[in-house]
Amino acid sequence: CKKKEERYEAQFLVLFNSATKLVGYAKTEEEFSQFSRFIYDDVEEYHKLYDKYHSYDNINNIKTINDNAGKEPVKVDKRIIDLLLFSKEVYEETSGKVNIAMGSVLEIWHDYREAGIQDPINSQLPPMDELEEASKHTNIHDLIINEEDSTVYLQDENMSLDVGAIAKGYAAEQVVQNAIKHAKNIEKPLNV
Repeated sequence: CKKKEERYEAQFLVLFNSATKLVGYAKTEEEFSQFSRFIYDDVEEYHKLYDKYHSYDNINNIKTINDNAGKEPVKVDKRIIDLLLFSKEVYEETSGKVNIAMGSVLEIWHDYREAGIQDPINSQLPPMDELEEASKHTNIHDLIINEEDSTVYLQDENMSLDVGAIAKGYAAEQVVQNAIKHAKNIEKPLNV
């Protein structure tokens, strides 16, 4: 008799500030655990690359790009280049409604939201003039991508990227494609 595959689940809560739940079938718990580890490690790499808040050793990420706005191009991983190119396509397809160059505006909203969470009684909306000034630094055409050199440069020193509207879903799709390739390459493929 051939051993039937069992259903297993795993979940993690840290990456992309989201709950991630994996469900799969494998012959052993060890087999599923190894595959889950592959998924976690892959998601963690995308999380670090697309993070705009934290720096990581030996990784140039979205934060690194923002920190160098108006200064110099930043050499980045191809996965960042791919996300940014995809984001520019989405910008065109949505007539500018999805714009990863809105970081300067979103940062103001973020700061006021955090202040409101800390002190709800005195919470307030950002001043319109502050938002309007920040909106002058959201031109996606100031995002210069050099695929050949694998660099990204923000021409406007006050510009910043915020890939939050796209990165999580984009990374999830990439991880799924990587998992499918990985499952095909292991000796006893999992049913994904």
